[in-house]
Amino acid sequence: MTSISRNQKIYFAAVGLLALWVGIWGFFIPEYVDKAIPWLVSPLHARFIGAIYLSAVGIMGSSMMARRYADVRVVVFMIGIWTGSLFVISLFHLSEFDFSRGPVLFWFGAYIIYPLIAFWLTWIHRNTQRDKAASSLPNWILNYFLAQGMIITILALALLFAPEAMVNVWPWKITPMLAQIYSGPFLAYGIGSVLLSRQRTMSEVRIAAMGFFVLAIGVLIASSIHRTLFSSSNPVTWIWFGGFLVVILFLGMILFRKNSTGDSK
Repeated sequence: MTSISRNQKIYFAAVGLLALWVGIWGFFIPEYVDKAIPWLVSPLHARFIGAIYLSAVGIMGSSMMARRYADVRVVVFMIGIWTGSLFVISLFHLSEFDFSRGPVLFWFGAYIIYPLIAFWLTWIHRNTQRDKAASSLPNWILNYFLAQGMIITILALALLFAPEAMVNVWPWKITPMLAQIYSGPFLAYGIGSVLLSRQRTMSEVRIAAMGFFVLAIGVLIASSIHRTLFSSSNPVTWIWFGGFLVVILFLGMILFRKNSTGDSK
């Protein structure tokens, strides 16, 4: 069994602190979100970003308490995708950044260092032995993660490569740049979900699943606070709220089910 080292826990703490900083300003003090991210956005966007980063806080906090590397394997790769894609996307929008501001410099510094460490950890632990015991996860859980991963990955790729088109179908007003920025964490969650569908035990999926659960709750709260910005006549609005309710339902069943280690398939 490969254990999580002290340095790895320090890394999780560093990523978690950045996520906490963005999450607090974005979700709870949205009118000053530019103290944590490079731009000032509307309160709904700020709270949406805050919900995404607060979910990362939960993931990093749980990762710090984990003992086996197998339990954070997927999470580490998700960090690399999330932060690495945001760095690359930012390079295509340099004119939108004011490099005289501290949050901008911190943004680029963090999103260079964090993905490099994440991908390095993924590489050196690529041959880490998995649990040889038979899978304790029912097929419906694995199928759910696969379906969730495919849907979110497709959404992320559409946001990344067709931002202008996504502006027209997003449930509230969004810019092409923000569409591409959102694609980073969505891509991480999408690919992460697909990887979860290949895991064997509850401990290997619990941390990321908990993060998805927090995200869905946070997004629904933010959307409800700003519900006047949604049109009830727009089918996408129903898909948005209904989709996150479905995520909460299924993840709640996964995270809080009884006899989680001994279910039959």
